[in-house]
Amino acid sequence: MELNERDKVWNRAALEAGGANPLEGDKALAALLSVHGMVMNGGVDHALDVLPPSEVAAGIAGFRYFGLAEVAAVLEAASASNLDREFFDLKYAALIPADDIVVDAFHRKYRASPDAFAPLGSANA
Repeated sequence: MELNERDKVWNRAALEAGGANPLEGDKALAALLSVHGMVMNGGVDHALDVLPPSEVAAGIAGFRYFGLAEVAAVLEAASASNLDREFFDLKYAALIPADDIVVDAFHRKYRASPDAFAPLGSANA
């Protein structure tokens, strides 16, 4: 099955950190996916402990970029809190009960602003 352009952009962000010449959307998606993957792998605590603060901050900005400001707020609160981070796992899971939430946010942004993503080509495919 042939992937469409949007799916190739997603894969480039997931597998190549946005590609060789990422634009704003590519960078935001790659950062969001990095943090989201860590949360899904081991929880909010895992993501905040494993990723450098700069990557967490980029991921938080990525969530905002894709219209997921509530998720960004949960991650910010978790990183600034002494509360048991399991509390934040529950909040995150309530906002992102399935990966489809992230996928749909990307699809909306890609439809609205395709120029925010680097074109596909030999260097970025």
